[in-house]
Amino acid sequence: MDISESIERAISAYFAQWLFAHPYLAWTIAHPLLGLGLLLLLIFSLWGLIKAIGRAIEQVWLFLLTTPFRLLQPIFGLIWRSIRRVFGQNNVSDDRLISPAIPTPSAERIDRILDRLQCLRQEQDILLQELATLASSTSVATESGAKSDTHHQNVYAKILK
Repeated sequence: MDISESIERAISAYFAQWLFAHPYLAWTIAHPLLGLGLLLLLIFSLWGLIKAIGRAIEQVWLFLLTTPFRLLQPIFGLIWRSIRRVFGQNNVSDDRLISPAIPTPSAERIDRILDRLQCLRQEQDILLQELATLASSTSVATESGAKSDTHHQNVYAKILK
C-alpha cells in the first residue's frame, strides 16, 4: 500500500464520518435539485430578513432624529402665538390668513358651471318665447288642429311652471 492510497482512505473515512454526523448534508448530496431549491429559499429568506432589519434601523434613526423637533414644536407654537399677540394679531388663525381673492380650482370650476347654466337659461328663455309665439300664431280651423293647438298650449303652460 502506498502513501496516496492511505491518504485517500483517511480523507474518505473522515468525510464518511462527517456525513454520518450531519445527515441533512448527506440528504442534500443525495438529492441535489431539492438541495439547490432549499439553498435558494434560505438565501432569499436571509436577504428579506436583512432588508427588514435595515428598514427597522432606518425607522429608529428617523424617530431619534425627529423626536427633538416634535418635542420642541409646542414650545415654538407658544412663542409664535405670543409674538403674534405682541404685534396685535390676536386669535388670527392660519385659515384666515389665506387670501379669499385667490381662486381655487374648485371655485373656478363652480364659476364656469354657473356661467354655462346662465347661458343655458337664456337659451331656454329664447326657445320658450319662440314656442309661445308659434303656439299663439298658429290657429288651425280643423277640429284635430284645434286639439293639437290646445295640447301645445298645455305643454307650454307646464314648462313655464
